Amino acid sequence: MKTILTGLLLACAASSLHAQVLSSPESVEFHPRSGRLLVSNTAGGNVLWRAPDGTLSVFTAAPNSPYGIEFLRGVVYVLDSGFLRGYDVDTAASVLNLAITNASFLNGITSDGQNTLYITDFSAKRLLKVDVSDLANPVQTPLQTLTPTPNGVVYDKANNRLLIATWGTARVLSYDIAANTAPTTLINVTGYSNIDGIGLDCNGFIHVAAWSCPGGGGCLRRFEPPFSLTSTPIAEGPALSNPADIDFGDRSGEIAIPEVSANRVSLVQACAAALFTDNFER
Repeated sequence: MKTILTGLLLACAASSLHAQVLSSPESVEFHPRSGRLLVSNTAGGNVLWRAPDGTLSVFTAAPNSPYGIEFLRGVVYVLDSGFLRGYDVDTAASVLNLAITNASFLNGITSDGQNTLYITDFSAKRLLKVDVSDLANPVQTPLQTLTPTPNGVVYDKANNRLLIATWGTARVLSYDIAANTAPTTLINVTGYSNIDGIGLDCNGFIHVAAWSCPGGGGCLRRFEPPFSLTSTPIAEGPALSNPADIDFGDRSGEIAIPEVSANRVSLVQACAAALFTDNFER
């Protein structure tokens, strides 16, 4: 019996250790209150916590193949195999399990900071929204079908719009939320292809993570206003290995970049660290 128990304990320890390893990380999301990062681990089938010192721990192993993640009002929302799933940030208890109608490949997700989530469907080239003001009765609404393939998406509060990164031909699209008209091209990112992640920093600068950049490999680039179709990309940080869905952290002032092929998360300083931010929530 002792031998069996010892074997079980070792197996459990090995399984736990394996679960706390980055394996094709796809999306990251800062948790302002704790200063930690949530990381969707697509190959690992879990969502991890990443502490500022790089230490990893499991937030939840419930998802099958988590992609985009968004933190809103105490809930961690995860896109997972045609579902929008929600987990309480403190307990990891499931609070939402919503099948998205006609879902193909749900990829990018952002929120307006209030009650609405915006989601890109990569394969169906769709943009949709989900009202989560009542978790017991979420309301999903299709918005637009796009010509370019949408990937990452971020909410631009100052202009009440979404900024959408495109796969293939590299563009930054602008979607007017109030008008709900077809997105227009804000920036043509000439010479690049396959933009995965997009973020906005404290200065209103746009940051994009592309898989194919001049000179080869992946990279992070910055655009500063006023934006135009020919805005110049500004290099920042080192070369990257298949950089995916990025996030900006108000508290640290950093851009976090999951690198799918390298199985790591890189950090680039974009703004000064802030002692106080306006979105500290549980």
